[in-house]
Amino acid sequence: MRRLPPWGNDMSIYAHRGYSAKYPENTISAFKAAMPHVDGIELDVQLTRDGRLVVIHDETVDRTTNGSGFVKDMTLRQLRLLRTDSGERIPTLEEVLVLIEPSDVTLNIELKTDQFDYEGIEYLTWLAVTEFKLEERVVFSSFNPDTLVRLRDVARDARIAVLTGDGHPGLIDLVERIGAEAVHAQSEFVGTRDAATLREQNRLLRLYTINDPSELPDMTGVDAIMTDEIERFQSKSRH
Repeated sequence: MRRLPPWGNDMSIYAHRGYSAKYPENTISAFKAAMPHVDGIELDVQLTRDGRLVVIHDETVDRTTNGSGFVKDMTLRQLRLLRTDSGERIPTLEEVLVLIEPSDVTLNIELKTDQFDYEGIEYLTWLAVTEFKLEERVVFSSFNPDTLVRLRDVARDARIAVLTGDGHPGLIDLVERIGAEAVHAQSEFVGTRDAATLREQNRLLRLYTINDPSELPDMTGVDAIMTDEIERFQSKSRH
C-alpha cells in the first residue's frame, strides 16, 4: 500500500547503494533492508579480472573491505575472500538479481566505467538481466557515454538513463541518440533548459543523492530521488 511522501505526490524513492545510511553500502544486508521501504534500488557494477560482475562502487576495494587493490586486477575468488566491516562479502550481480526477482522493486544498475572501460561489461550485464527476465524492471545508467551507446547496440530494449552532474554539453543529443528514458542528475540540474527539454520530451528526471528533505529543490518535473536515508523519504509500506 502506497503512502504519500512529505511533498505530497507519488514520486519514486530509490535506495542509493541500498540502505547505506544504516548498512554497509552495496551489500546484501543493505539491499534487503531497503526493499520494504522503496520503489527502487541503485547499485554499482564492475568487472573482475576473470570477467565476473560484482557490486561495488569504488574501483578499488580499499575503502569498503579489509583488502586492497583494484577490482579489475582480482578474480572473483580473491574478491570473495574479502569482508566489509560487518563481515559481509562483495556480492555478485547475480546474487542481487536473485534477491530482487520476487519483488516489485526496480533496480538501477550503474555501470562503473568512469575510470576503466571494462570490455564487454555492457553485454554481460544485459545477459544477466535477461536470464532473470528482469528487463522491464532494470534501468541501466553510466557517466560514460560510450558505455551507453554500446549498451544500446547490444540491448535494443534496455531501459537507459544518462548520468550527469548539473548537465553537460551534448546531453540532450546523447539522450535522443540512445533513446534514454531518463537523466539521473544532481539537484542543481533542476531548472535548467535541458531539464525543461526532458519534460517536453516526456522523459524522466531522477535526482541523486538527497539525504534530507530540506535539501529538496523545486520538485516540479522530478520523478524520483535517490537517497541513503530512505526512511526519511519513505514512499512504500508493506504488510
